[in-house]
Amino acid sequence: MAEAHAEAHEVHHRSIWPLTVALAGGFGFGGLATQMWPLVVIGIVLLGVGVGGFLWQDARGISFAVKQAAEEKPFVGISVRKLGMWIFIVSEIFFFTGLIGAGLALRVRAPFWPNPASSDFPLNVPLTAVNTFILIASSFTMAEAVHAAHLGKEKHMKVFLLATLILGTTFVSIQAIEYFKIFLEENLTPWPNPIRPELGSFGSAFYTQTGFHGAHVTGGLFGLAFLSVKALRGRAWPSRAETVEIVGLYWHFVDVVWIFLFPIMYLIGR
Repeated sequence: MAEAHAEAHEVHHRSIWPLTVALAGGFGFGGLATQMWPLVVIGIVLLGVGVGGFLWQDARGISFAVKQAAEEKPFVGISVRKLGMWIFIVSEIFFFTGLIGAGLALRVRAPFWPNPASSDFPLNVPLTAVNTFILIASSFTMAEAVHAAHLGKEKHMKVFLLATLILGTTFVSIQAIEYFKIFLEENLTPWPNPIRPELGSFGSAFYTQTGFHGAHVTGGLFGLAFLSVKALRGRAWPSRAETVEIVGLYWHFVDVVWIFLFPIMYLIGR
C-alpha cells in the first residue's frame, strides 16, 4: 500500500503539463507586453499543447493530483492540493496589487485622465455594471456547486457548475464586445493613437488591468468546462468534492479582483 502511494506520488511530480501551461503564460504575456508577436504565437501553441496533454492524461485515467494527502503543522488537515491553490492565490494577490498600483501611479502622473461623469468617457458604465452583477452571481452559483459536491448531490452540482460556466462565459463575451466597440468606435487603444492621443495612458492602464483579469477568468472557464463535462458524463472520481472546491477558490478570487477593478477603472476619476 505504501509502495503504491509512493508510486502515485512520483507520477504526480513527473507531469510536464502544468509547467507547459506556465511557460505558455510567460511567452504569451511577455510577447504582448513587448509587442513581440512571435512570442505570443509560441505562447498560444504551448497553451494548446499543455491543455491537450492534460486532457489526454486525464482521459487515460492518469492524474497528477496527490489525493488524500494533508500537510503537517501549521496546516493540519489541509490537503496538499488546497494548500497549493491558496499559495497560488496569494501570489496572484501580489500580482494584481502590482498591476493596480502601477495603474494608480500612472493615473496621478498622466497629463490627462478621462472623467467617468463626462459625456466623452470611452467606457460603457451601465453595460459593465450589469456584467459585474453577472460575475458576482456566478460566485453564488459556484458556492452552491461546492456545497452540493460536498453533500453528494449529483444533480445540483451539475446544474450549478453549468450555471457558473454560462455566467462566466457571458461575462467574458460582454467584455470582448466592449473591447471591440471601444477599440474601433471610441479609439481607445493600449498605445497612443493619432485620433485620441490623450487617452494613451488611460488605454494602457485599462487594457493591462482588465485584460489580465479577463485572461484569468478565461482560465477559470477552462476549469469549469472540464468539471462540467466530467460531471455530465456521470463519472465520479476520488476527491471530486475537493476538486470542485479548489476551482471554486480560484473563481471566487477572480470575482473579488473585479470588484476592485470595476470602480477603479469605470467609476473613479482622477
